[in-house]
Amino acid sequence: MTLNNSNTPAPLPSENEPRRSSTKRIAGLLILFGLLIFLLWAGLKSWRVYQATRSLMALEPEARSLMVGGIKALNPDAAEALILRAREDIATLHSELAIVKPLTPYLGWVPRFGPAITGAPYLLEMADAGSEAAVLAVSSLKPALAIIQQPDFGAARMGELLPILSNAAPDLQLAQDSLDRYSAAREGLNSVVEIENLPWRVRQLLELSDQWLPIATDGIRLAPGLPALLGHDGPRNYLILAQNEDELRATGGFITGVGVVTVQDGRIIDLSFRDAYQVDKWAEKPYAFPPQPYYDFLGLELFLFRDANFWPDFPTSAQKAIDLYVYGQGGPQLDGAIAIDQEFLRILVDAIGPVPVPGTDQTINADNLLKTLRAARDIQEGQEVGEWVGNRKAFLGGFAAAILAKIETDFGSIDPVRLARNMTGAAENRHLSIYMTDPNVAAALAENGWDGHIPPTAGGDFWMAVDTNMGYNKVNIFIERAFSYEISLEQSPQALMSIQYRHTGPASDEPCLQGVEEEFEQAAEYLALADKCYWNYLRLYVPAGSQLMESSRHVVPGDTMISGKTWDRGGQVADDLPWLTTFSNFMLVPHAAETTVYFRYQLPPDILESVNGETVYRLSIGKQPGTSTEPTNVSIILPDGAKFIGADPMPTQVEGNRIVYALDLTSDVSLIVRYR
Repeated sequence: MTLNNSNTPAPLPSENEPRRSSTKRIAGLLILFGLLIFLLWAGLKSWRVYQATRSLMALEPEARSLMVGGIKALNPDAAEALILRAREDIATLHSELAIVKPLTPYLGWVPRFGPAITGAPYLLEMADAGSEAAVLAVSSLKPALAIIQQPDFGAARMGELLPILSNAAPDLQLAQDSLDRYSAAREGLNSVVEIENLPWRVRQLLELSDQWLPIATDGIRLAPGLPALLGHDGPRNYLILAQNEDELRATGGFITGVGVVTVQDGRIIDLSFRDAYQVDKWAEKPYAFPPQPYYDFLGLELFLFRDANFWPDFPTSAQKAIDLYVYGQGGPQLDGAIAIDQEFLRILVDAIGPVPVPGTDQTINADNLLKTLRAARDIQEGQEVGEWVGNRKAFLGGFAAAILAKIETDFGSIDPVRLARNMTGAAENRHLSIYMTDPNVAAALAENGWDGHIPPTAGGDFWMAVDTNMGYNKVNIFIERAFSYEISLEQSPQALMSIQYRHTGPASDEPCLQGVEEEFEQAAEYLALADKCYWNYLRLYVPAGSQLMESSRHVVPGDTMISGKTWDRGGQVADDLPWLTTFSNFMLVPHAAETTVYFRYQLPPDILESVNGETVYRLSIGKQPGTSTEPTNVSIILPDGAKFIGADPMPTQVEGNRIVYALDLTSDVSLIVRYR
């Protein structure tokens, strides 16, 4: 029999049904409540982010208004208050947006805003670290700013700043840690986004921060050491090496003049200058044999003060200069050495303004300085050669005294920001090097790169080309260099360094004869002494363990040399700086001629490192002090089948597995290339 389902009695309601229904309603309410809480939380976060962003944007015109009159018109209390408010807003943004940071790498596809979203975590970290450093620096140095702004502030009151700097040292160390965090975030930003794809406003801020970060970093690092440097706990005596880059030597130029400056409590209490030729007592005391190239190419048999800067590592040359000066002159203990060149003086005058020279009708400015320095060395009509040789450096002493008088009597006219920027640039571009015997101050200078040291290469590539003019002339005015460096990154990396020399002077039938002493009587102008042939001892410094494979061969006829010996050799391996390998050669560049020198060598395999499955190639290029801008091409050839991942800075072009950089070498350069 078939049962009719319609007549089947309905099941009785279960006693659990009301409970299930109640549970669903509670779950729904909880979900709704949770959603409301989430929306409230998200809305609150959005409101906080909005308020903090709006507050930050409102600070910009206020900051511009504060800076209208420059640092001397800046209200210290208002500046501190503004920075504290900015710090509070940035800390709010940093905290409120932390939860979305893990999502940003996946949002690069968002139209228009993708790059900014991808870089947001790094930008926030930079803002957080930068504002933290600013608060620490401004709060600890605010008393110093109040002193500098006094109408009567000058060299006589410099000593008042030193206790403030000493007390600020702990906060400045924390500020330095914050700036290190900023720099790490800046590097991270470069690794995830191309800066040109960021919004215009962000790019402008980055450009501004990149301009000021080196100055801020240098200042914060050096400030704690300034009290010791400026004689807060007793007088300090420093050797000043006046180098002439027209006659190029390893640390910037031939040592043409030397001074000793004594500072105490921030004031220069004594300054004297003399000709470098007057330092040694070689007729009264025994002197050591010089480095071999000085004997081979210049015919020197004594190691005298004027030749002390043989090594491009400035601390090495500076200590030798100190030793030779004390040996020749005696006197008080020397606490360091400062090397400057003519370009440094131009940079200094550009910062402090025109300098009247006492006892003359001359006023030196940044435009006429080089011409004036060179004219001061010209032989005047009727002047005896011996008189000229004995007094040609007298101008340096007068000029140094004029600069000192300007600082002491008219310090209020000097823009301290411009002065700081110019001094930082001079050190960065290798026209100023400072060596101190105090280990703490020396460490700060080394960290900033102000001491001109040549660092060991740690797992990376390095090169630095160093010229030494061996012609007894000032021909470097007419010499131009251009570098071409190519490296193949196979299992055994190989490099080819080519250096092109060009003599820009006019063609001449005058024979190349080393030495100019006999021509002093006929030479009425400095440039006439400079327009000579170029005898050059070249050293190329590369990572320790590099092996020379091939090099150019150069012939220097013996009848052009004081020694009468012909040079006819290829590249040599020199015993120079023990932590690097040195290749060398000697060549002659006649008037209006061009010469190319090359070295092909094998590098140690440890110049490459492996990081997270990627191979990283790092190259550091050292700029020789005393040189101007030099065109430099770098070609990095990746192994076959390698995939280019990224670089910092970005290369000029990428052609298959060839990475190309076209650089203007004005300071030390670092490149990083990553591939897989």
